[in-house]
Amino acid sequence: MKREEYAQIAVALIMIATMSFGRTINYPDNVHKIHGLPLTWGTHQLVTIAGSVDTWTVEITNIVIDLLIWNAIILVIPYLIKSFSKPEMDE
Repeated sequence: MKREEYAQIAVALIMIATMSFGRTINYPDNVHKIHGLPLTWGTHQLVTIAGSVDTWTVEITNIVIDLLIWNAIILVIPYLIKSFSKPEMDE
């Protein structure tokens, strides 16, 4: 495997992690997890001032944009690595 392929696999794994796992946000009367990076595509509300809840708010546009951004990065990585790497010398 080439270095470009390893980089693509690494970014793909980072994409899966950032799209899947939520970051918990705690306010005194509101606990929720937000999902997505760079755009927040999902909010899972866990607690409100009235008590426990289990509601989701999903922004389809943001998830599509997130996927487009991450896939564009994965596709561009080989070109970036080749342009910044030193040319190999033939012996």
